[in-house]
Amino acid sequence: MLLHTVSKSPTSSFALASCLRCLGDHAVLLLLEDGVYAAVANGEAARAIASHGVACHVLRADVEARGLSGKLDPRFQLADYDDFVNLSTTCHAVQGWY
Repeated sequence: MLLHTVSKSPTSSFALASCLRCLGDHAVLLLLEDGVYAAVANGEAARAIASHGVACHVLRADVEARGLSGKLDPRFQLADYDDFVNLSTTCHAVQGWY
């Protein structure tokens, strides 16, 4: 299992698009920093992520810092820092996209 982290907004970077092209079986995606904008409900980026059928987590602290609480697609799981550590240690590798 490979953990992909995306830290840039899909409107200002190609990081998410590049990541989605490289997702393999059993991949896990974690959106953090400005990458959390990709999880906004009814957005093109959220639909693109969901179409890949991968587990997607969104860092809660970054969601709250950007005023996005209650505005996310319900298919995305909120994660705290402990969850981030667990994902990082249970996956065999971490690939950052920024």
